[in-house]
Amino acid sequence: MNNSNNNSSPLEEYQDYWDIIDKTLNEGTNSGYKMAIIETEKILLLSLNKKKIPGKNIEEKIKNVRKLIKNPDKLNYAHTMYEKITKEPGFNISSEDTREIVAGYYKTISDIENIDLQDLPIKEKMNFLLHGNFEKYQKNIKRLFIIIFLFFLLVFLLSETTTGNLISEQITSFSQYLFYKVFLTFLKIGIGITLIFSVWHIWKRRKRKH
Repeated sequence: MNNSNNNSSPLEEYQDYWDIIDKTLNEGTNSGYKMAIIETEKILLLSLNKKKIPGKNIEEKIKNVRKLIKNPDKLNYAHTMYEKITKEPGFNISSEDTREIVAGYYKTISDIENIDLQDLPIKEKMNFLLHGNFEKYQKNIKRLFIIIFLFFLLVFLLSETTTGNLISEQITSFSQYLFYKVFLTFLKIGIGITLIFSVWHIWKRRKRKH
């Protein structure tokens, strides 16, 4: 698309893709229009991954980035058309619709490239980061819950025998130590780091305004 040729923004790093899109659009064929949309979707995914937008797949990433872009409806429409193109072999699309879709992708990608998490309100930023980290460590969290469940099941079974009851008491004592000494200590450290980070973020934002 012509906008990409004149653009001096971070979108320049995708210039090879934009050149392919321009070429396929100028073919004036249905297959060329489809290829243009497919190539633009590739740029969208590259940009989402570059900005570390959380999500297991592109659908989740699009959902999470909606609040950070200016025209989320255009992105949804563009992605819906991409789905039709890739899943419905007989689907046809006009030149006008294709150019509108590519333009919508372009504006969305430009918005994503200009996202700066430092400029987000502290609450929204924390929610965004926590959501991303939760998805990243979701499998580990599940495993942790399974281990905790098996641990308490073992404690229960051991308590049914004399020897097991002795071992159970030792495990319980150790568990209490972990909770009251180790866990609470890390919790206090975590709260302290969060407060320091919050104060630093507020100070940085005020400094930028001045």
